[in-house]
Amino acid sequence: MPAATSRPARECLAVLSATLLFAFSCAAISAQTAPSSSAAPTPLDPLTINATNWYWGPANTWSWHNTRRIFPTAGISRGVGPVVSLTHDEHDLASITFTDPISQKTMSVAAMLDRTFTDGFLVLHHGKIAAESYRNGMTADDPHMLMSVSKSVMGALAGILAAQGKLDPAKLVTAYIPEMQGTVYEGATVRNLLDMTVDDPTERAAFTSAEGTAKAYEAVDEAGGWLPSTSTTAPGLRAYLTSLHRPHGLHGQQFLYLDQSAILIGWVMERATGKDLSQLLTENLWSKLGPEHDASMMLDHYQQAYSSAGFNATLRDLARLGQMMAQHGSYNGQQIVPAAWVKDIQTAGAAQQETGPSASAPYPGHRHGLYRNFWWVTEKSCGRFAGIGLGGQLLIIDPIADMVVVKFDSVPSPELDDATFSTQYAAIDAIIHSLSGHTCQLGSGK
Repeated sequence: MPAATSRPARECLAVLSATLLFAFSCAAISAQTAPSSSAAPTPLDPLTINATNWYWGPANTWSWHNTRRIFPTAGISRGVGPVVSLTHDEHDLASITFTDPISQKTMSVAAMLDRTFTDGFLVLHHGKIAAESYRNGMTADDPHMLMSVSKSVMGALAGILAAQGKLDPAKLVTAYIPEMQGTVYEGATVRNLLDMTVDDPTERAAFTSAEGTAKAYEAVDEAGGWLPSTSTTAPGLRAYLTSLHRPHGLHGQQFLYLDQSAILIGWVMERATGKDLSQLLTENLWSKLGPEHDASMMLDHYQQAYSSAGFNATLRDLARLGQMMAQHGSYNGQQIVPAAWVKDIQTAGAAQQETGPSASAPYPGHRHGLYRNFWWVTEKSCGRFAGIGLGGQLLIIDPIADMVVVKFDSVPSPELDDATFSTQYAAIDAIIHSLSGHTCQLGSGK
């Protein structure tokens, strides 16, 4: 497998859980090298970019905000309602400084944007645009691939369907998808999917080495058509899911970040409602936000949604979704996601906040964090929750500060992913602190 297309560090952040004892650590991948603008590769001519070379740099400075021109997608309509206006209250954020956790040197926000392969960056404060910028040819009208921030969108939709009585988080996965009987998901509930507490001893063992992790994630991507197929590639995402005939452990006891769980939740929601996932997203979520543009979901070659990583949206429209979550699910004059579901995310399910399996990450507020409904949740004193995706994608929601930060990147290689996340998250914490006074730096007491 060519290095440019392999995925040894997919969701490297995710496997930093203390419960995984993950020898293949993000620090080992990145060697803690500071991101540098000089590391950005020269962009390719878009006419030379295709499904075999799109994944990493240099192609991804174009491909990650042009996925509809490479892969099949399902449209998610904005509907016919008026656009919710985002007014501007611009602030000079570029001069804000912070200590870069990688280099341990003082860095400005302007330098952070230069060095972290930024495609788009937007800050909302009290629902108003405090800062917005675009790079690498991306514009305000271009949708960008969310990678695993897509999971958080799925988590929001699941809460809506649960409140409607169409999805029961306590129900077994096999009650919705009988085809999953005899697989590692037998005995797992929908709640286990949402919280990444399905126990797969085989994958847990694979995640102790770089080679094992690469193979685990490449198998999913090959089935989805994101990597070239091999003689062992499953014919589509659902065929891959139903092929997982291996023993499971005790579900609900340990955090284990399985990309396929968020693919399976898309299938579960379709089966529970009898509707296509793109239709569910249109009717229940996207059209209610008053977005400027349609969104889209990438598909495999069998019309099956890559719901774990394939959602595409513009910077401003994802910010609208974030503001809705910051406002306890209410936006555009209506309750979109149930307030109780958002509270459940913020408190990590209350009881789970006290006893649940750790899902920690080395970012401000997340060092003792958890995972709930496909969102990364900080410790109580911080009060944030976030969607985080491969290659630098971030959706940070801080209800205390009433701030939302969205960042789209095109990190050129997985080796730079962890350092990029660390640098930009520290910068974002400094921005939130500067505008609101709220910080989540360890030991801040705020």
